[in-house]
Amino acid sequence: MPLYLWWLTIGVALAVFELIIPGTYLIWFGFAALVNCIITCFIQDISLTWQLIWFSLFAVLFAFIGWKVYGWTIFKSVIPEKYRDLNNPIAQLTGKTVEVVAVKGDKIQVSVADTVWTATSDDHFKVGEKAIISGSSNNVELKIKKLLDKKTKKK
Repeated sequence: MPLYLWWLTIGVALAVFELIIPGTYLIWFGFAALVNCIITCFIQDISLTWQLIWFSLFAVLFAFIGWKVYGWTIFKSVIPEKYRDLNNPIAQLTGKTVEVVAVKGDKIQVSVADTVWTATSDDHFKVGEKAIISGSSNNVELKIKKLLDKKTKKK
């Protein structure tokens, strides 16, 4: 079997694998194999070493092109404001009112919906007090502050 048919088979197989395996880079290596197929079809006496060198150069070139194409597509896309924090639970919790369920030294436990989170604060809390989530430290521990009384606007 001629070598260009091997490159054609490899290119088509990589394109099919791109459809089966989640990812976005196999298609670019498939393009490199198809370009190598065209080269070996027209230049029959090229050695396997040079074919592998050309394939690796085209693979790097097409991977870079793919990286640029996908990067351009992602940065150009506009995400609606209501979906910006979809996969960021801390950002979704910021500004919510929670209840202090336990105080152990400088660590505070607060009830958020049906779970208990560890929190820290510069303010002092007692069990049962209300607090507001102001952020997080390392996306693991909530930062809370005293909830201002609406009538007096004091702590």
